[in-house]
Amino acid sequence: MKKRKALVLEVTLGVIAILSVIGGVTSYLINRETKGTKETKDAVIALKAAESGAETGLAWLKSGGNVFPTIINGTLGNADFMVTIVKNVNNTIELTSVGNLKTVSRKIIVLIKRESTFYPFAINGDLTINTFKDTGSGSWSDAVVGVKAIDPSTESALTSSGFQIIKSNILDLPKVSSINASSFYPPESICDYGNYETDETISFKDLADVNGDGKIVICGSNVTLDRSLINFSLDTTIAAKQNVTFTRNTTLKKDVGSASNLSIIAGNTAYFDRNSVIDFSGADDGYNILIYAGQEIESPDTTGQWISISGNQNTSNVSNVFLLTPGEINVNRDLIDDTATTRNDVNFVIWADKGITSTNGGFDISGSSATVRNFSVIVADGNATFDKWQFTGSEDRSGLSYSDIENYCTNGTSLGIPDFYKNIYCELKNQIDSESGNFKIISWKVY
Repeated sequence: MKKRKALVLEVTLGVIAILSVIGGVTSYLINRETKGTKETKDAVIALKAAESGAETGLAWLKSGGNVFPTIINGTLGNADFMVTIVKNVNNTIELTSVGNLKTVSRKIIVLIKRESTFYPFAINGDLTINTFKDTGSGSWSDAVVGVKAIDPSTESALTSSGFQIIKSNILDLPKVSSINASSFYPPESICDYGNYETDETISFKDLADVNGDGKIVICGSNVTLDRSLINFSLDTTIAAKQNVTFTRNTTLKKDVGSASNLSIIAGNTAYFDRNSVIDFSGADDGYNILIYAGQEIESPDTTGQWISISGNQNTSNVSNVFLLTPGEINVNRDLIDDTATTRNDVNFVIWADKGITSTNGGFDISGSSATVRNFSVIVADGNATFDKWQFTGSEDRSGLSYSDIENYCTNGTSLGIPDFYKNIYCELKNQIDSESGNFKIISWKVY
């Protein structure tokens, strides 16, 4: 009997021990499940915070953010996120967003590529060309026009020559007003003629390198050129804090055969009276022309040439013509008259924020080229009206594409473009990159 009682006791104790173990295991499993559920919930919230951070970073990019690397911190409820945005050497953008809640972190990595949108002919207004003549032996490429509105006959003439017309009420275009124009002005210490505090008038025939530094620099509060013929044979800059004025019948002529560049910089107006001419002929090694005015580039209604390019040009280097103003270009005769024979690319950039009016002129291109003449017309907020675009030479013609701009910015030095002019392409590229285009998400990975 005692043995039986002992056995019952042992069995009872064994059952109790087993039940205790089962209870402990069950309690552990319940605790672990509860903890796991809590951690899973925290992980979901941390992921939502990471997603919020990624969207915040994308919004920063789309708003024009272009300083790299950039770090953005934020919160979502009780969670927080940190976004790091870097630009890779291949120009892709990597966005890393880490969401945190308590001890749980989730990460999202987004690889992005900006697809820049640039129309070589971009008018945030109306485009009118009274006569479009395209009778030369060459053909057009990259001829894309982005406009708010276009005259029907202009549209018909352009499309007949292979232009693509894109109409849009939303054109976010580069602006001359965004350029730091103070960088265009040479320091007063290198001026050969005048200074920025007084007015300067040039009324003699031959400009000279007075201080012997290999270039000619004319400075003034206002600068006036007043002679029927003024010659220059070196790189020349005419810089006025207020106005640059060419009096009636004044011709500024580059000597034949000299490889010279010309910059005309006016804080207010660059004014070219009737029959005043800029004459470039025979620059074998290439040429660069910049006319910048802070308010307006103006010439009254007249016949004849304004910028004349002729002879044998740019055998060695790429040549460029820039007409830039945050205001308007009102030149009522041919903007460009080009009869030259060229051996390398020539680029024409007509960029005026508030409009272009050339009701008695436009382009008259009758020269020949072994390569390409590239053209771009940009009006950020205004109309563009031309009497004519006339192309009768034997050459290929093209719109100045984004890839061209990028190439001239990146490789301009090796192409023979001086840094001063190359930097205009870089400025244009930077504005296109930061103010226009779409972002393409290459990958979105969650960790």
